[in-house]
Amino acid sequence: MISLSNTAILILTCNDFEALDITIGQVLATTPASVPVYLLSNCHGLPGADICEDMCRFTARQNYGRVHWLNPMKAQPAFFGIQDAIENHIDAEYILKLDDDAFPITPGWLEGLIETYAEQDPDKIAYVSGLVNNNPYGFHRLTRLPALREAYGAIMAQSHMAGEYVPGYQEFRIAGPGEADPGGWGTVWQFPHLARWIHEETTLQPERFRALTADLGPVVFDPKVRYSINVMLFRRDLWSKVATGGVDDEEMLNLYCDANDKTIVIREDIPFVHLYFGPQKRYLADLLPGVREAYPSPHPRLVADWDAFKANWQIELLKKMTGEATIVALKTVLRRLRNAAGRIVRRR
Repeated sequence: MISLSNTAILILTCNDFEALDITIGQVLATTPASVPVYLLSNCHGLPGADICEDMCRFTARQNYGRVHWLNPMKAQPAFFGIQDAIENHIDAEYILKLDDDAFPITPGWLEGLIETYAEQDPDKIAYVSGLVNNNPYGFHRLTRLPALREAYGAIMAQSHMAGEYVPGYQEFRIAGPGEADPGGWGTVWQFPHLARWIHEETTLQPERFRALTADLGPVVFDPKVRYSINVMLFRRDLWSKVATGGVDDEEMLNLYCDANDKTIVIREDIPFVHLYFGPQKRYLADLLPGVREAYPSPHPRLVADWDAFKANWQIELLKKMTGEATIVALKTVLRRLRNAAGRIVRRR
């Protein structure tokens, strides 16, 4: 039987250190200290990944026994990093997987997801999730609420395209005026200005976000619609069942649920923030100071002045890239000189 005692949290980290800083703080502030938290570094070598690895190391050492850092020292698809963590490092029977740019806003969220999972048919349930604001389904649901419907209709008063063409998985779709497509690569994924709007309406107003979702409850999600997964609570053996030889965990999970008539349940009264999808990040980074203010960390943050920190990091990154480019150029010159010398010797 699922409970706090046999559940662990797994945060998948990459190279977004600003988002990770907020997520770690929120998770530690809103979950019981008895629940183990695993930080999986999965993007070793990418710009910024080293800073995320520093954050994971500091957090694990500061929270010894509660937080555990998993560092395979390589960049790999998320599915394989999670698979290795489950098979070799995490003992818990149930796992709450969370992206490093998504976080809960209320204490009791984990207990709520566990309660809902326990109520499901064990032979049918695949996983349970919360209501994530910057997520195609979560955005769709929020824009159906009376408090947001009219404002959204004014913003999106025209038809628009959503989705992507992935053979055997999904097609492009057209959403009508005032509609929000809830599927993979859905409406909010496409348009950063909509992500900004929903953050202003919910993320930056935590009390309002809680009030908007308080009267909602659990709903079953149709996997044919293709759920975009930012948070999921599942039994550990699910991960091996969905493996089909692909590399996209989200696609494999949706296809597995669809083919095997498995249930996905969304607790709409448990709100989560998702800061940004990849294509949105450059357009939304200016929101982060307001997010940090809305969700203060109970512990001292690793960075006191993010603007100064990022400016210094960019200078260091440029120096590294310039140095690496210089080394490549010198190696090229040396190789050409050796080749030229070889030709001269052969002519003699």
